[in-house]
Amino acid sequence: MARKPVKKPLTRNAIAAARPRTFEYTLWDGALAHFGVRVHPSGVRAFIVQTRVQGRMRKLTLGRYPETSLADARKEAATLLARVWTGETVPERKVRAPLFRDFAATYRERRRSRWKPSSLEIYDIYLRNRLLPAFGHMRLDAIDHGRVSAWFDAASAEKPGAANRAFEILRAMLATARQWGELGGHVPDACANIVMNPRRPVARFLDRDQLQRLGAVLDRHAPDHPWPVAAIRLLTLTGARLSEVLHLRWEEIGELSPDGASARLEDSKTGPRTLWLGPEAVAVLAALPREEGAARVFPEELTTSRLYTFWVGVREAAGLHGVRLHDARHTYASQGVMNGVGLTAVGKLLGHRKRTTTAIYAHLDDAALRDAAAQAATVIARAMGYRAGPPTLPRETNDWTAPAARP
Repeated sequence: MARKPVKKPLTRNAIAAARPRTFEYTLWDGALAHFGVRVHPSGVRAFIVQTRVQGRMRKLTLGRYPETSLADARKEAATLLARVWTGETVPERKVRAPLFRDFAATYRERRRSRWKPSSLEIYDIYLRNRLLPAFGHMRLDAIDHGRVSAWFDAASAEKPGAANRAFEILRAMLATARQWGELGGHVPDACANIVMNPRRPVARFLDRDQLQRLGAVLDRHAPDHPWPVAAIRLLTLTGARLSEVLHLRWEEIGELSPDGASARLEDSKTGPRTLWLGPEAVAVLAALPREEGAARVFPEELTTSRLYTFWVGVREAAGLHGVRLHDARHTYASQGVMNGVGLTAVGKLLGHRKRTTTAIYAHLDDAALRDAAAQAATVIARAMGYRAGPPTLPRETNDWTAPAARP
């Protein structure tokens, strides 16, 4: 009969060497039964006692390592077990939550490898300007619904949009703190039932006349400013994001064909995706000069700020006051929907990860369906010889039977 392996006593080196995993696990002490250290995915290590109390299993937290030493925790565990086994009621001790500013630093460090530089920059701005001044000095379990609600109301009175973004970051941080074991289940959700400010609609869709005016202005500027003109044309012809066009690399683009092409973007906002290029977009790319050894389609000198400065002059000359570069993406999507392309296909063309993102074009899809229904009905009506006119009511209220067949 195989002998059970003998558990070794916990040591400080063993606790320090315990690496966090994607799930919680416990290192049990071989010197004292029911005593161990719980290792959380966040890297937090907490001493626990787990035993049966009045018929049900209880897990009692003693303190965190290294704030609480192994010797002190083992001694306290032995005393606690003796009290429990003699029938004494022992309330569970809650682990002291970290300060918000300390957790924010840990959260940033663990998320930075997953975030793009622009996302990291946005996090730092909102953390520094809005979240740390309000909650930096507080422990996570002290951030309650009343404090968050009062802060959000005050921030909304100043800048509703910025308040929404800061609240989204705070909510994500507190939810992650709960997942990592930094907030216990006994702490209520501080962000529950807080309604964000309604978003002001800023998207604009260019109609045929506006697109004609834009095209005419771009044609005038093309000889002297070929790079920004080509970038704007690609934005309107592909629905791509600004960063996707400016950072486009030749190696990502497949063979340019008169029928179209595609580009495999490995680092878009929503991850790797395919950018589909129609014949017109291919013509724009084919006309660009390609220097030997150049990796990027557009020169690094064409930055976002420089393209925006050029765009401001173009839009004013075209009479498109207030139209953003990003509205070229909305125009591409809206024209697709209004010309019979389904929402699912439009979402894939734009690289949307969630269907709800494409839902802003649903009203346009309704119009396309209404036109399609009218076209189908017109064909059928013409075949039947039917012409729309005022309805004819039956002479008698009970005259609903089918007419008798003619002999």
